[in-house]
Amino acid sequence: MKVANPLRVTLLALVVCLTPGSNVQAETLREAVEGILQRHDRILAAKADVSASGERAEERFKTSFTPTMNVSGHYGQERRAQMAPGTSTNLASREMDIRFTQLLWDFGKANAGVEVARIQKEQLDAAVEVAQQSLMLTATTAYYQLRKSNNVQKFAQQSVDNIKRQGEVEDIRVALGRGYSTDVLQVKTQLAGAMAREVQASGAVAQSKEQVRTVFLRDAGEVLQLVPPDESFLKGLPKNVEDAVAIGVQKNPQLNQLRLVTNMLKAQKTGVERTSFFPTVQGVLERKFKDKVQGVDEFVDETFGRVELSYPLNLGLSGMNGVSAAGQDLEAAQRRYDDTRRTVEEQARIAWHNLNTARANAELLNSQASIARKFLDLAREERKMDKRTLLDILSGETALINALSDAAVADTDVLIAGFTLLQAMGALEPSILDNNKPVSTSINNENVFKESSEPAAKKAVSK
Repeated sequence: MKVANPLRVTLLALVVCLTPGSNVQAETLREAVEGILQRHDRILAAKADVSASGERAEERFKTSFTPTMNVSGHYGQERRAQMAPGTSTNLASREMDIRFTQLLWDFGKANAGVEVARIQKEQLDAAVEVAQQSLMLTATTAYYQLRKSNNVQKFAQQSVDNIKRQGEVEDIRVALGRGYSTDVLQVKTQLAGAMAREVQASGAVAQSKEQVRTVFLRDAGEVLQLVPPDESFLKGLPKNVEDAVAIGVQKNPQLNQLRLVTNMLKAQKTGVERTSFFPTVQGVLERKFKDKVQGVDEFVDETFGRVELSYPLNLGLSGMNGVSAAGQDLEAAQRRYDDTRRTVEEQARIAWHNLNTARANAELLNSQASIARKFLDLAREERKMDKRTLLDILSGETALINALSDAAVADTDVLIAGFTLLQAMGALEPSILDNNKPVSTSINNENVFKESSEPAAKKAVSK
């Protein structure tokens, strides 16, 4: 039995894996976005802030509720001069003190400090969610803008090519004495407008590519190959504006972040009150090892255990100013929360209205494209009966291309408006991008020339 060459088997396996049409599934938009949310610097920085805040909260808790050990000591020459003869000393003094301190009661000051640190961490957790949803909206918008601008550029190129062929046909007809110079000028006017549209489309493509590179951290060509999700998420959006507003107030992470700021300042105000007007009680255990200290020429071992009360009170009652300032900070935070809530409501309302406007616009533009197609079909039939000129047919083709382009843009705008509404409501998550049944986000960029311009030119010359 002949054994297969291992190198040949390996090469064959590589060919199978790299052959187009293999079972390797293309990367989806959801997978790409989830990758961004894991490795983008904006998210990593926000998560690092959370980790740092968690460490500070742990530090604050341990500092407040676990014992503190303080070790001190000295070594030196101690000289004591006494008035009585023979009582002066000059000794090599040594001492080491070990002191343990444990907070017993401070009327809630330590608890308030720990609570402030805990809420600060929760606030930063909310900031991560804000950054994630913002980045996801930026990524999905950049992706669909790239697809939209790419489609528009293709349509614009078709329009330019179509009008150029139209101009060639009319030039031939004029040369043969069967055309009109005014038609040639009309074609040139249309061509100038189409070329301007193509230039604008090219600029939009270049801008979209740069946005995609910044967000996805990869080449725009790769991003363009991502498999888009279906449009089923649009069906789950609120049917009325009040529902969208209610969800936004409840789930918007930016609003939740300000709620936490308000709670933090409440705890901070409590801490200021306890610090300014309440004593602190702590237990102290102290051990002293002395050798030739304070003129005593011997080793002394001392142990102390006691409860200490500390009550620093500024006689100018500066604590009242601190409490008042904390109260003003709290009021400012509450007013910022109220203002931001109104802003969130406004954003949700505007996003909801924009979505409905985009839907209505897309419906009208798709209807326009359908009418333009029907007109072109009828005009071609009339052309066969010599009831239409070639210029009418080619103008109809140009109008159809532009209508298809506008409809493709409108369809994409509906998706972007949907994602924007989800972000305003605080509900934009990667699960929105599931690929249950992929649906194209734009009208198929088909060739609309059922009757090409080349045969038309030949017919015009042969007449």
